[in-house]
Amino acid sequence: MNLPANFPLKKVMITVVSVVIVIALIITGVTVAVNGKAANATVDVEQVSNISTQYWGDQSSTYGNATSDFVQELYPDKEKAISKIFVKEGDTVKIGDTLLQYDTTKLQLKVESKELEEKKKKYELEQAEKELTKLQNTAPYVEPVIPEPEPEPTPTPVPESQAELYTEITEHSKPFKGAGTEEDPYVFLCTEDAVLTKGFLLKLLGVTDPRATPTPTPTPTPTPSAEPTAQPSEVPTATPQPTVTPEPTAEPTTAPTEAPTPAPIEPTEAPAVSGMAWFKQMTFIKTNETGGESVPTPEPDFTLPDGPFVARFEVHEQDNENLPLVKGWQMDGDKISAGFFNEVISEPDDIQMPDLSNADPGISYDTGGSMYTAEELQQMIADKKQQIQDLKLNVKQAAHDLEKAKLELENATIKSTVNGVVKSLTDLDTAMSTSSPFLVVSGGDGFYITASLNESLLGKVHVGDTVMASSWENGQMYEAEIVQISDFPNDNSNYYYDGSSNPNSSTYQFTARIANADGLKNGMGLDITLQAASDNASNAIYLFKAYIRSDDGGKYVLKVGDDNRVHKTYIKTGKTIYNQYLEIKSDTLTEEDYVAFPYGTSAIDGAKANDMEENTDENDGIDARGLDA
Repeated sequence: MNLPANFPLKKVMITVVSVVIVIALIITGVTVAVNGKAANATVDVEQVSNISTQYWGDQSSTYGNATSDFVQELYPDKEKAISKIFVKEGDTVKIGDTLLQYDTTKLQLKVESKELEEKKKKYELEQAEKELTKLQNTAPYVEPVIPEPEPEPTPTPVPESQAELYTEITEHSKPFKGAGTEEDPYVFLCTEDAVLTKGFLLKLLGVTDPRATPTPTPTPTPTPSAEPTAQPSEVPTATPQPTVTPEPTAEPTTAPTEAPTPAPIEPTEAPAVSGMAWFKQMTFIKTNETGGESVPTPEPDFTLPDGPFVARFEVHEQDNENLPLVKGWQMDGDKISAGFFNEVISEPDDIQMPDLSNADPGISYDTGGSMYTAEELQQMIADKKQQIQDLKLNVKQAAHDLEKAKLELENATIKSTVNGVVKSLTDLDTAMSTSSPFLVVSGGDGFYITASLNESLLGKVHVGDTVMASSWENGQMYEAEIVQISDFPNDNSNYYYDGSSNPNSSTYQFTARIANADGLKNGMGLDITLQAASDNASNAIYLFKAYIRSDDGGKYVLKVGDDNRVHKTYIKTGKTIYNQYLEIKSDTLTEEDYVAFPYGTSAIDGAKANDMEENTDENDGIDARGLDA
């Protein structure tokens, strides 16, 4: 921008500086106001332990019967080898006494085999999921659209040829265009088998035929006159010197029976024409059909100028210069060069493009992409999803079998589950042949519960766990301890009615001992509640959802820091239980921490935690978060 010479530049500088100072003051004021608001704001906080809960696992229900004469029976197992038996028939045993020991070598091999089987099933599942992803990302094959044949266009009328077509190009051939220069050569329309005559080539090259100059007669002095004498008998009088004169040709010198010989062209007539024109004139002499004297042919109406010049020879479709060029070549008489140009190679007649209009619909043509139609891909995806579901069940079954093998290894030492007497002890072969137990312990004190649990609970319910039982007859609740879980599935699942489990899965019998059995009678029916252990540890925190908020960075809580002010702390969350508690999976939050309700005008990052100083004083140097002050 150009300013006048007398423009007050100093005033402009003062104005700009003033504006910058005002903007800086505004920004500083806003920042101070925000920080002041956060510094002066206070917010109520709650200890995490007061607004969270713990998850001990899911409950499962089953049905069983009370019995006062419980018998522990051990059957032979082909897959287990007994290494030692610690009791004999008639011995008195108590709960927990060792009865026998299985060989752990075979059990350990079984565990390893089940581990390999589980890995195999997981690998098959992973491969199937990859194949599903590939199918879902595959574009279906699209049948090529055969365009409708376009109607043949109305042929444009081609102008008639105005050029003369040559099969032989002579010096008298007339080009249909051009000036003979390199930029604008003479152009001749010719056939493919056209030839060039010697006369044309001499014209092209600008060369004079040496035969155009006649040889003079051997006389001392050439005759000045070219006119022949009227009478052949007269002697020329042009010069007094004796000369050899040509004999007269007018009178025949041969016998009357011979044909008359045409008079030769005198050399003195050569100056009238020269070069190839003279040569061509000689060739135009024709013999009279009647055998008389030869007469010259008419002189042509066009003759190419003397060269050198540039000529081009073209072959067009239908011998019409207005149609496309087929081939051609060019000659330059000055450079003595020639070359073909714009040669068009026609498509061979024996090569045929495939006609897809009548193609067999059962044949898939390779388009460079997928060979499956949309319907085929949908079916393949559905089949693959079903396969993945089956594989997931196989993985679960393999994990279940592995857990059973581990339990068998852990339970290689069999202990008594009742207080009683070893009633019978027979050899394994006899027990195997009669399908009877080889060791029986009969107990007679207290009451036991016999019931079944679903196979999905194996590994989650253990020997020593407590179950709760209630009687419909007397309305009382009983606490029982599991003393045995069978290694073999039941033949039926009549005792198990938990609706949340798969009815097609297997069930396993378990036995629980009731310590206080007041009011129970033998055979009394009982409803039993099992507490299945959670897969994750019981120390996991499940925080009340209302204290969790989210933004673009993820889920967070307003956690009290070391400065007794709340700060935005991001957390990782897991599953929801009871529809109102969310699992905290990160280590950034403990039950001793304090958090603020993250909604409201005072719930801002940096707000002071309410009554934190008073809580610190009341706890003798321990702040409200349970940490040393």
